[in-house]
Amino acid sequence: MTYNYLTNQYLVTSERQMTKRILITGATSGIGYQLVIDYLNAGHYVYAVGRNQTVLQQLKQLGAMIIIADLTDRNQAIDSIQNMLQQTPLDVVICCAGICQYVDITHINSTHTTNSSNSASQTINTMSSASSELLGFDSAKIMDVMNTNFGTLVHTIEAVLPYLQQSKGRLVALGSASAFVPFVRAEAYASSKSAVHYLIKTLQLSLKPYDIDVSLVIPGFVDTPMTAQNDFDMPFLQTVEQASQAIRKGIENGEDVIEFPKRLTVPLKTLGMLPNVVWERVSDRLNK
Repeated sequence: MTYNYLTNQYLVTSERQMTKRILITGATSGIGYQLVIDYLNAGHYVYAVGRNQTVLQQLKQLGAMIIIADLTDRNQAIDSIQNMLQQTPLDVVICCAGICQYVDITHINSTHTTNSSNSASQTINTMSSASSELLGFDSAKIMDVMNTNFGTLVHTIEAVLPYLQQSKGRLVALGSASAFVPFVRAEAYASSKSAVHYLIKTLQLSLKPYDIDVSLVIPGFVDTPMTAQNDFDMPFLQTVEQASQAIRKGIENGEDVIEFPKRLTVPLKTLGMLPNVVWERVSDRLNK
């Protein structure tokens, strides 16, 4: 019997739905937050990992065990997670930490030169500085997205694999339907998610001999604080409740790939298999 902190009731846990120990990163916002709430509501033990201490304290009041950590820092990620777990095995780890920043590349209108004796070198320096600014290709922004979306994932995986092996558990990571086809402005975000896809699909093979299952979640657009910045139409937009339900159902069913909504993911996946000229035309239309 398990106490449900959200409804102030005791739950009788069936044998098929035995209480599990679940660790969730990105737990203070969006999909991660909703997963914490829903798993607590179902009577499971939940470790909520994040940086927002205010939200983490709120989750603690609801029954979650909290881990305050910057997962972009490898040592901090491993130490904070393993110090909390000690020898406790994990049944499921769901990696939700992520951000989205868009890359806005603009056109160069003109190049200024100088007629001084050092004109050649000054022109090169001026063009180099101006080009970086005008083009908008911000490598720092791109690496920030990569470190958050991919770096936190690999750090978390390194920390939790021994605990998943103990219980023959399941590792789950959030990818994105944006990884299926190239979209303008998504150079940073979709690149990071493409890296997630490749890593997780490879781990499905390499971790199988060690009895660790691996699932890749491929959501379309979900209504979260992250997508609130989008200034374009988001077809088939899902709520965080719908996303959580789809992910939890996929995990329960042991699915290797959990993608939703199919009305969006299937056409994008098909589009990604077509010749470049096709999706280039689609991308041009979307960006007009």
